[in-house]
Formats: sequence, structure tokens, C-alpha cells
Amino acid sequence: MPDEPQTETPRRTGFMAPLQVSEYRRLLTSNAFWWQAMWMEMIVVGWLVLEMTDSAWQVALIGFYRMFPLLIFGFFSGPIVDGLGRRRTMLASQVVNLLVNGAVVALLLSDRLQYWHLAVGALLLGVVWSLDWTARRSILPDLVGRSRTVDAMLVDAFVGNFSRVAGPLLGGAIIDALGPEGCFSTLALLAVASLIVLWTLPQDSPVARSSATDASAWRLMVDGLKYVRHNQPILGVLLITVVMNFLTFPHMALLPVFARDILGQGPVGLGILGGASGVGFFFGLIAVNRVRHSVGGGWLFAAGSALMSAGLVGFAFSTDYHTSVALLVFSGIGQAAFNVMRSSIVLLSASDEMRSRAMGALLLAIGGMPLGRIQIGALAEGFGAPIAVGVMCAVSAVLILAVAGGLPEFRRTRQDEVDAGVDT
Repeated sequence: MPDEPQTETPRRTGFMAPLQVSEYRRLLTSNAFWWQAMWMEMIVVGWLVLEMTDSAWQVALIGFYRMFPLLIFGFFSGPIVDGLGRRRTMLASQVVNLLVNGAVVALLLSDRLQYWHLAVGALLLGVVWSLDWTARRSILPDLVGRSRTVDAMLVDAFVGNFSRVAGPLLGGAIIDALGPEGCFSTLALLAVASLIVLWTLPQDSPVARSSATDASAWRLMVDGLKYVRHNQPILGVLLITVVMNFLTFPHMALLPVFARDILGQGPVGLGILGGASGVGFFFGLIAVNRVRHSVGGGWLFAAGSALMSAGLVGFAFSTDYHTSVALLVFSGIGQAAFNVMRSSIVLLSASDEMRSRAMGALLLAIGGMPLGRIQIGALAEGFGAPIAVGVMCAVSAVLILAVAGGLPEFRRTRQDEVDAGVDT
């Protein structure tokens, strides 16, 4: 196996060009299994906890355990990934996924599964996810080149969004037909498939390995935070990401509550709710690809974030199942701009040396979600799920527009400038 990837020069233009790079196709295949597992896991764990405890607070708390490691390992993920190597980090993460899901299957089959088992499993998966996410994002420019990074993110978002739709639907169907045991067995098989594909990736390039120094992980990340503080495009992304993960995305933890207690649905109905935003996401991807060269990247990112939050305000107070599905589809349109532009702006605005650390800082911003899940669980317990989701998402929309208005360089970020060379 070569020491560094032999990056192919795409002959095709447009956002599909990265698919001509064989190493990228392998990563994309692994990512498809990875996303599918994540969305299925979210559905099955939430439903299982709700059935075990009958408590919205416990459902939100298990989501907190899953995301809490991002607050700790998110800060150090960049230096850790550079030290271990991006490929090795992804391989190790899939091994842990396999072991955790296999253990849950064994506990279910022996009728010994307890809530604390799921809590420990969520913590372990959160730790490896924080490292895996940083590695999968940081490796993209190595495989396709900086000029094709936004194109690669668009293709990855399309594949990830297919899993966003299929994962909840498949998860709900498997729970209904085979029970949680069948769902967790499927998660273990997806980890095996991802592991096999990742094994065929080349070793990290010397450029990637050279970014790891003898400095402490703490010092490296402090330097990284100082770097992004003076880079308004990255700073704007980080601030809005904090807002979204603290106030908007925690709504996902309460989807089982909305499905069963407000909309009168079972596992299949929950699966449809979980996949609805993914349908809108497809339309959002088309819109992002059409306007990204003519609209400021910062405004596109902020507008998509605010649109998603506004759609969820409507969803929070809907009592009709079909209306609720439609509003989740609407919010998914905005989420497409958020997901694609978030990583793209950071990857293209950071130097090669600072890339992993900038992505680690972004992961730290994502780490606000577990605190948001604790908050939304407490609000739902005291005032009900609709008030909790509606108030938090409304505040989120206001703060997003405030951040965009206060950072002029972030607003002026143009994708035809940061990704010079795309479509040439």
C-alpha cells in the first residue's frame, strides 16, 4: 500500500468531478454506511429508551450522553487525529462501533439490557464519533484537492442525506418487524461494511502526518482557537454552529415524544418524521449548488440556518401529522445550506497546517448540542415538548441573524473566491 494517496486529476467539471477520484469514492462509500448507522441509531435508541422509561427527560438525557464527549474530545480531536493518522482513526472508530452494538445485541437477547448500558454505549460512541468526524472531514482536501472540496462536500451531503431519509425509515421498519435486536444487529453489520471499505484507503500523506508536532494537544488547540478568532469566515461559522447545536438541533431528541404523545404515531410514523427533513434536504442541495457562486457563502450559511429554525418553530406547534411532516421537509431545505457550507467554509478558509485544528474547533462548537439536549429535556418536562422546541428554535433564528449582521467579512465570503478553480 503506498504511503500517500495518488490523487487523480478529475477530467469532468462540475460538482460530480470528485467521483472520478477512486480514493474519494471509497471514502464516500464508507461515509454512506456511517451516516446510515448514525440515523438508525438515533431512532432505535430514542424509541427504546422511551419504551423503557416513558420519560421525555430520559430520552433527552440519552442524547446528552451521546453528544457530551464532543465537549471534551472535540477540543483535542484535531491534534489527536493528526497524531494517530486520519485513516487509522477512522478504522479504530468503526471497531468500537462494532463492539458497542454487538454488546447491546447480546444484552437484548439475554434480556439483561438496562438503561445504564445504553448510557455507557452512548458515551463510548460519542467519543469515537468526535474523532471519526474530524478525520473524515479533514481528509477530503487530501483526496480531491482544495479546488474540489466544496464539490466533494456537496456529493457527500447528497449521500449523507439519502441516509438521513433511509436511516430513520429503515430503523422504524426494523424495530416494528424485528424489534431492537434486529436494528442493533444491522448497526453492527454496517460498522463491518464501513471497516472493510476504509481498509482499502491509502495511508495518510506526509503532509497530513507532518502537521502533528511534539507540542502538547492542549497547546495545539489553543493555537488553533487563536487562529480562528482572527478569521471571520471561520469565526462566523463557529458562532452560528454553537447557536444551532445548542438551540435548534436538540429537537431531534424529542421526535419520539412528538410521534407517540402528540401525533399518535408508532415506530413507522416516527421513522417518517425522522426522514422528512432529509426530503427537503435534497431540494436544498440543488438550490445550494445553483446559487453558491453568486450568493455570499456566509449569507447562504446563515440564511439556511435561520430557515431551518423557523420551520421547526412551526413544527413545534403543529398537531396534525401531515402538516408536521411538511414543516420538517421545509426545515430540511435550510439544513442543506447549513451542512454543506459549514465544513466547506472552514476547510477552504484554513491553511493546510491548521485544517485539522480548525475542524476540531468546529467540532467543539457542535459540542453545544449535549447541553442543549439537557435544556430541552428540562423544558419539555416542565412545559411540554412543543413549548421547549418552539421557544428554543425561535431564539436560535434571532441569534443567527445577529451573528451574520455583526461580522462583515463573514457576510462578504464568496464561494467563487474561496474555492477558486472549481468548474475550471
